[in-house]
Amino acid sequence: MGRGTTSVHALAIVLGVVLAVGSTGCQKLYGGKSEKLKTPDKKKRPPEAPEETVVIKYVEDCAADFRGDPAKARPQPAMANQLVGEGETALLSSEKAKDPNSQAELIRVSIDKFRNALIKDPYNHEATLQLALAYDKVLRKGCALAMLKRLATLEGNPKYAKGAKLAADRVTDNAQWFKGYRKDAVAAVGR
Repeated sequence: MGRGTTSVHALAIVLGVVLAVGSTGCQKLYGGKSEKLKTPDKKKRPPEAPEETVVIKYVEDCAADFRGDPAKARPQPAMANQLVGEGETALLSSEKAKDPNSQAELIRVSIDKFRNALIKDPYNHEATLQLALAYDKVLRKGCALAMLKRLATLEGNPKYAKGAKLAADRVTDNAQWFKGYRKDAVAAVGR
């Protein structure tokens, strides 16, 4: 036998293996027909509870004294700006905190920092605005409005008018601030 017959035999074996594998590979993977799924029973939708509107109760009065004699204060703007930065950090951290106690503590710290910044520099418009925002977070409407009125007063002073005007414009531009009493807040800054 010659060389041609062994190659024909080899080719026949390869074709036989390919056909055997191909015919078994085309069968269904998981056997016969699948069983039919049962349609779930229809249930009535439970009656919806009437929606309750949550009334946010703001504290209208403010016991804080914002009218201290600024002539006695020696302005320290650098120290005040540092305290404002620390207060802003605490206020932003309070939004990210998950525990209500830690949120309240961070807001309290931020209020203290902004208050101390105003003691260091009574004419600091950023500390005034941030303190109003912090008071808004703890629902102290009266104190927040007092701080916003203070911004309007600072706007009347030519020395501080530019910064106070920018802060007052931020109040009118940010609609999410002072949501519960937005009209009062905008009126307090003189807009």
